[in-house]
Amino acid sequence: MKKRLLQSVQRIPNNWKTSRAMRALLFVLLAIAIYFLLLEHVIPKTYDLQRNMISDVLVTAPMEVEDTESTKKLQGDAIKAVSPIYTMDERIIANQLKVLDQIFRDVTDVKLKREEESALTNSSEQQQDKEKLKELVPYNFSDETYQTLLKQTPESLATMKAISRNIVSSIMLEGFRSGEEVKVKDRVTEQLTTSELESRMVQAIREVALATVVPNIVFDEQATEQAKDRVARSVKPVIIHKGEILVGEGEYITDEIYRKLGVAGLLTHNPNYYPYIGLALFVSLAVVFFHLYISKGALEIRVNNTQLLMFIVIILLNLVVLKTVSLGKDLEYSFIGFLAPVAFGSMLIVLFIDYHLALFAGGLFSICASLMFNSSSEYLFNYGYGFVALAACVTGAYCLHNRTKRRNILLAGLFVVFTNIISVTSIYMLFYSVKWAELFQLYGFAITSGLLASILTIGFVPFLESSFGILSSMKLIELSSPNQPLLRRLLMETPGTYHHSIMVANLSEAAAEAIGANGLLARVGAYYHDVGKMKRPQFFIENQMGGENPHDKQAPTLSRTIILSHTEDGVKLLQEYNLPKPIQDIAAQHHGTSLLRFFYHKATQEATRPISEEEFRYPGPKPQFKEAAIVGICDSVEAAVRSLAKPSPEQIENLVRKIVKDRLDDRQLSECDLTFLELEQITQSICETLKGIFHTRIEYPAEAEVKHA
Repeated sequence: MKKRLLQSVQRIPNNWKTSRAMRALLFVLLAIAIYFLLLEHVIPKTYDLQRNMISDVLVTAPMEVEDTESTKKLQGDAIKAVSPIYTMDERIIANQLKVLDQIFRDVTDVKLKREEESALTNSSEQQQDKEKLKELVPYNFSDETYQTLLKQTPESLATMKAISRNIVSSIMLEGFRSGEEVKVKDRVTEQLTTSELESRMVQAIREVALATVVPNIVFDEQATEQAKDRVARSVKPVIIHKGEILVGEGEYITDEIYRKLGVAGLLTHNPNYYPYIGLALFVSLAVVFFHLYISKGALEIRVNNTQLLMFIVIILLNLVVLKTVSLGKDLEYSFIGFLAPVAFGSMLIVLFIDYHLALFAGGLFSICASLMFNSSSEYLFNYGYGFVALAACVTGAYCLHNRTKRRNILLAGLFVVFTNIISVTSIYMLFYSVKWAELFQLYGFAITSGLLASILTIGFVPFLESSFGILSSMKLIELSSPNQPLLRRLLMETPGTYHHSIMVANLSEAAAEAIGANGLLARVGAYYHDVGKMKRPQFFIENQMGGENPHDKQAPTLSRTIILSHTEDGVKLLQEYNLPKPIQDIAAQHHGTSLLRFFYHKATQEATRPISEEEFRYPGPKPQFKEAAIVGICDSVEAAVRSLAKPSPEQIENLVRKIVKDRLDDRQLSECDLTFLELEQITQSICETLKGIFHTRIEYPAEAEVKHA
């Protein structure tokens, strides 16, 4: 399985491994996978129930939901109970008093006009005045009233007007509605009973007052609607509470029960889609946070889709393990969630990728654990499981931060055990009545969880390393040990090459760390970059120990074949010893396709035909990543500096800059992502390291000079 996964990953074109579209697709796939892993724990179970049947299950509400139909019914009943609101319109009172005043002014005007025309009035003129007054007055009075008004002196009219205003004002200020006309008549009659005026005047006043008084308490539509709105808002929503029993086992399903089941989304043919949407939003938000954290950081995972794929695999592995453990939550062990080895995901992430990203992922794992292991229908999350899971993830990540030995994984597991015991104890004592037998059972789960986390981490490390071709720091430290079989062979069979490799490793590690690359990978790659020389060690000058050089007696084309083949021989040897792919790549790429200049020039001098440079170039490929390019530069620098008798700092710097420039001019660095700034930092780092190696030493006097002195 590991070989098939490795082959499938390696078949992916290199540009896909840095493609933004591929990265986006991986995040989408992560979101989809998390969604379906959590779906069962969030979406309520539905039932195939019908009206007028006996339920064979006990059904409770999985979440709190409003019964909108019942709420609307209560609001409708409350609105119906609201009485119409009437208000007194003071504008009507003012208007009617103006009308009353105008009536008496019209009477006065008609009288004055007639007096100006003639001093005496006959019956025809009186009839004309009455008709004119009828036209001016907006009400229909009796003829007697018109005649009475026209016959009054100004003083009498003023008295009548005052009495009329008083009656109209008093009645209308009290207010009256339409349909209360009888009551108004009685009030007018009552106020005129004590009047000492002539009966004709009283009758006229009564008729004028009754005509002027109109209903001034009117229906206030706006106030009534506002009152209805207030009443509707004051009605408390009808809530179906989480955990509420909707239908019991063996209970008859009435129309009302069936309706409530539909409201809660528990019917198969009428599910509630809001939890689906809520879960999708939650998962999308979590994945977006991961994307933002990774894209804004400086980690290699930001541009390396292989690392991103491994990160996603680790997350899904952890969630699948949690899912598997959650299948047993309905067993008699109600606290089985504490058995889940939730920390192993964060431990793998800190080993392969980054400490802070491991903490970030621990937050996701704790939320998922609180969802998956929640057995209560009252709440969506069980914060006890979430807290214990978060504590375990943080402890596991912290204990493996900057740790480089496999035994540290077991130690981290023990620390996770200790943290689990403390966190489980705190949760249990906070929320449950203490039963020591149950508590010790939880301790067993906590211990098993921590140990399983370390065991799973140890088990998955080699699987992930081989499947994704990604080296952990622990693996690199193991490969750097002098006791590694291949390094022991290199030391015993080619001591000169071994010493050269150690020097190149020192230079490469410092240079890689100067630009933020993987210094440990560069060091280990340098250890193994020349193992191919073990096939013919005597043909390489560092292993000749001042002896005879076999190249002096053979044709340059044969020498070329031997020298150029050491990279391919090295890759084969590394494959034979099952060393990781990045180490093989450094061995294959450290010379790139550079020219074997010495033997090329020697061949051109001895040849009778034109010699192509391509015949004397390494097979390549050119360096594909920074560490391979750095090892190649340091390899050339170390060999060149070793040829100098007493190198000065200036000579060293000039030599290093020349080698870097030659590599650039020969386009040997065109396929890796080194920048000019990084090349300058690499140059400075190499120079500083070499100055430390070739520093000036005190020349001690010879033994004879000491004796003479």
